[in-house]
Amino acid sequence: MSDMTYYVELKGKKYLVTNQNQLTNRELWDDDIRDWLAEKENLELSEEHIAAVDFIRKTYERRKQHPMPRVIASDLAKRYGADKGNMRYFYSLFPRGVHQAVTIAGLPLQGLCF
Repeated sequence: MSDMTYYVELKGKKYLVTNQNQLTNRELWDDDIRDWLAEKENLELSEEHIAAVDFIRKTYERRKQHPMPRVIASDLAKRYGADKGNMRYFYSLFPRGVHQAVTIAGLPLQGLCF
């Protein structure tokens, strides 16, 4: 069964999302929909959340695949120090794991196999 969709309007811009809060067109992703998706995931975004989401998006655009969670954690370590470059810290940011981070990044879950 396919997901139902509906429109969300933020600051005069409409976004089509699924009933599971997946953005249907990643080209429309911006800070407003990122923040809305995070709110739906019950997350208040910190600088580290935003850095992880941006890294996921950039990696996906460059490689056409989702980065592994340990690669995301490694990027966080480079930016914020070794104490923030491990899986425990990643899961403190995104308790539901990489699926939650990818959802906030506005990317498809298809092809995500971890």
